[in-house]
Amino acid sequence: MRSASTAIALAAALVLGCGATAAPVQKPPRPKILAKIRVGSEPTGITYGAGSVWAVNYGDGTVVRIDPSRNKVVARVNVGGAPYTASYGAGSLWVSFFDGSSVARVDPATNQVVARIEAGQEQAGITATDAGVWVAVYGQGEVVRIDPATNRATARIRVGGQPEDIALTPGAAWIPNENGTVSRIDPASNTVVAKIRVGPDPDYAVLCRGRLWVSSLQGARISLVDLARNKVSSRIRVGLGSVGIGCGRAVWVANQAAGTVVRLRDR
Repeated sequence: MRSASTAIALAAALVLGCGATAAPVQKPPRPKILAKIRVGSEPTGITYGAGSVWAVNYGDGTVVRIDPSRNKVVARVNVGGAPYTASYGAGSLWVSFFDGSSVARVDPATNQVVARIEAGQEQAGITATDAGVWVAVYGQGEVVRIDPATNRATARIRVGGQPEDIALTPGAAWIPNENGTVSRIDPASNTVVAKIRVGPDPDYAVLCRGRLWVSSLQGARISLVDLARNKVSSRIRVGLGSVGIGCGRAVWVANQAAGTVVRLRDR
């Protein structure tokens, strides 16, 4: 059997043609810490928008704006309460609150709260786009959809349990729920069209390589959901306590219980 390096060299030669020399494959640079920025008390959420990084401080009721070119805090927005996380869309920053019932809209031009929209008690994840803002209302078993043009809730979709997050794919919104399910919502009708049983306590879901990857805080395996069939296509053992999932050249899973990050490849 040929080695992997031999196979790669042969494939490159076929593509480049006779007499051509393939460029050497370079390894990506090793990640390293470039800066540590003090932002406030108990930061829990982070997002990017308007050329800035925004960090949500659960412990002191603020959202901090960071200039990534200078690694420097350039604004501190007092939003009050216990903000949980944030998302950027429709030209604004949208902030959810675990201890309150309204979502805050922050204008990046002024770094001020310009609207508060009633959504429901104990909000968790929030996902904003130019077309709409989706809020997982953990304490009420609902997903609330906000129209950014009017700053009004246009739909309240009952999913039950304790919804934690919202992942959007073309034509669908996916809601991981502490009750061990993922609900699929049709945005055209604002109705739940499928419920998929995954691992216990799925906090987050991420679209990666054409499938939905779902964490499991209380389980040892993450679930991969087939979007076309609304069905778990495979489960991967990563150890107890998976939380965040990142998608890049590889898939990365944060394991809260073990204090580790697991690197995966799905094929």
